[in-house]
Amino acid sequence: MFELKDYQNKYIKRLKEAIKDSLKSPEEEICVFQSPTGSGKTLMVAECLKDLVNECEENNLSFVWVSVRKLHDQSKEKLEKYYETSRKLKCSHFNDLIEKRINRNEILFINWESINKINKNTIIKENEKDFYLEKVIENTKEKGNEIILIIDESHHTASSDKSKELINLISPKVTVEVSATPHLKENISS
Repeated sequence: MFELKDYQNKYIKRLKEAIKDSLKSPEEEICVFQSPTGSGKTLMVAECLKDLVNECEENNLSFVWVSVRKLHDQSKEKLEKYYETSRKLKCSHFNDLIEKRINRNEILFINWESINKINKNTIIKENEKDFYLEKVIENTKEKGNEIILIIDESHHTASSDKSKELINLISPKVTVEVSATPHLKENISS
């Protein structure tokens, strides 16, 4: 069992409230979550997502978590362990998805560099099986789910033109940019 510190609980609450407010907005919203290196950002976001699915049961929430390098695998492993007891959220890679969509309370973990290769990546490229990211997103939304996009280490990627195209493709209800040094300062929880 993970024991959260007081400062972590304080920032989890702030982030959760910012996301809940953003879910009520008619527009797509961005929340920036800034916290120093080593402060437990991944676990704070994990706890926030767990709280969200508990408190926003009227919302069908699906999540896409993108990270640089191999951090998406590390984050997936950490969150699977974190949710081991509660089983509130399911952690998946692209090929783990059932019915070609991100189901309610499911987090899809993706490597940012791999999906940024728009014309070369099989996750992005349209195919005859209708199993590619744009179709998965479409199927998820058709099921009535709202998508929350978590961009881990957002200072590395979120502002590039290709990344913006990809964010537009996902068209999340809320984007949570997680970084120790964010570039964007919209709706800050730190």
